[in-house]
Amino acid sequence: MKRTLLVDTNRAAVPLYRALCDLGHEVWVVGGKPTEPLSRLAANYMELDYSDTERLAAFVDEKRFDYLVPGCTDVSYAACAEINHGRFPGMDTSVDTLTINSKREFRELAGNLGLSIPRVLSPEQAAAAEAVVVKPVDSFSGRGMTVLEDPVPHALNKALADAREASKTGCAMVEEFVSGQLFSHSAFVRNGDVIADFVVQEDCTTNRFTVDTSRMAPEFPGGMLESLRKDLLRVITSLQLTNGLMHTQFIASGDRYWIIEMTRRCPGDLYSLLVEYSTGYPYAASYVAPFVEEVPRPRDAANCQARITRHTVTSREGGSLWGFRFAMPVEIRLFVPLATTGEFIGPSPYGRAGIFFFSSPSKHEQDDLYRRLLNGELYSFS
Repeated sequence: MKRTLLVDTNRAAVPLYRALCDLGHEVWVVGGKPTEPLSRLAANYMELDYSDTERLAAFVDEKRFDYLVPGCTDVSYAACAEINHGRFPGMDTSVDTLTINSKREFRELAGNLGLSIPRVLSPEQAAAAEAVVVKPVDSFSGRGMTVLEDPVPHALNKALADAREASKTGCAMVEEFVSGQLFSHSAFVRNGDVIADFVVQEDCTTNRFTVDTSRMAPEFPGGMLESLRKDLLRVITSLQLTNGLMHTQFIASGDRYWIIEMTRRCPGDLYSLLVEYSTGYPYAASYVAPFVEEVPRPRDAANCQARITRHTVTSREGGSLWGFRFAMPVEIRLFVPLATTGEFIGPSPYGRAGIFFFSSPSKHEQDDLYRRLLNGELYSFS
């Protein structure tokens, strides 16, 4: 039996854990929080802050793991890449991982490759722009980000200070603000070809920088999708990245799109289950495959199996959880609780009460449910 270490204990890593177990592996997990879901669910858990790469490397050597699998956080993938040294399959180098994960370095790479991205602006350029977004180079979930529709110097300086405060490296950047619909493109790549990919519509209801509502986008324009495929393959070829997942977030408007970021890790908030429930494709199993010397499964068909909406319960101002009271009947495929009755849910992006997967029998009914979610009309929880 192969012994495999999964470096993550967050809820989003649970499908990865189960996929590895289904392959017959003895699976261990590590994370610094024993209260996280997978810390409690896994048969073999070690309390270890995996950002401490010296301790992580020592644990890997001690247990003589056959395989090392990154989870659903940038820190997890970066830590695995740092200690790998070519010992385990499926991972990029730590240098390439930094290039992908750093917003500033990725913008430089994308610009050199001719990819469509928001322009990075100097303070002088920002002052003359109509609107800008200020962000840390290494944060997530919209932390430390600010949109300025009138980037006067004092407002820009404050936004930069906030962004640097939220950055682990103390670095921030300014970009032109582009508007449109946010999407993600998840592609599994093998030997220079996209063998399976999916486009998901993503929306933010309580925090403009934190996705909390999403669904598949089966009618996404084929020409734009083909262009996205070529873009990600250019990045993979340029950096000589390994086979596996490339996950891209982008904004589209009309016949244009702008790439916001790319990542090699599995997306969070149970994104894998949105794809699996909607299409039947084994997303989690395909993600872990390259790390355990398996092959991601090709997508045999593009037919929609179910109309699933994923929604993470968050709050704009914060509030205490009582329960979920719906304004209309709904069909719940899965609910994953993240808080208990009476618990205070902090303002987004710092608090989450749960993740719903709603099923709709028709496009019209899904559109209605989705609209109600975006307008905050489907339920209340306090």
